[in-house]
Amino acid sequence: MSLFLAFDIAKVTIPVSVGLILLFLVVIFAFGSKIPFTTKELAFAAVCLALSYALSFIKFFSMPQGGSVTPASALPLLIFAYFFGWKKGLIVGFVYSLLQIMQKPELYHPVQVLLDYPLAYTAIFVAGFFRPLGKPGFYIGITAYGILRYIFHVISGAVFFGAYAWEGWGAWPYSLVYNTTTLVEMAVTLLIGVLLFSSNSFVSQLEKFVANAKQPLYQKKDTEQ
Repeated sequence: MSLFLAFDIAKVTIPVSVGLILLFLVVIFAFGSKIPFTTKELAFAAVCLALSYALSFIKFFSMPQGGSVTPASALPLLIFAYFFGWKKGLIVGFVYSLLQIMQKPELYHPVQVLLDYPLAYTAIFVAGFFRPLGKPGFYIGITAYGILRYIFHVISGAVFFGAYAWEGWGAWPYSLVYNTTTLVEMAVTLLIGVLLFSSNSFVSQLEKFVANAKQPLYQKKDTEQ
């Protein structure tokens, strides 16, 4: 079976649907007008979530105690955070972390869950801080996300999975090496991101869409004379 078809569609669509519902609930009920999403921003966030989650099922290889390398599964969400800001990126990244828990839960301790899922994946939001730097900022954002995620996984691995350390290895050296899969994925994501953003046409079209998406669907009319 082809690598790009080697996952059960039902396992993708059901959690994605749940995640998108969670996104709407978080935005509408928890944040309200403090971090308002336009209709098009919500739609774009939903598409990015679906793409990232689907890509996360395609694994080049997986590690025995968790961890894998995917074809830049976080890239759509990094693009969202970069263009729409860290606050909205934080919300969408958190929803994505919940989807990751649904996909293949490795739940052993509340702190381990916090490190390996919400903290590791919500770190996508950092890409939103580097927007003022232009294209280089996007590359820096990808790198910052990869490093933060690596740090969280290393702490979790050393504290909660040290018993799996190879013979003669301490918990921390083992975790530092074991979790290099995160850095490999960061490199893949960075490479694809550079290729995409090297196209001026791609960036220009994306810029136009983002500018349009940020406009409310219905503008209030000035009724003052």
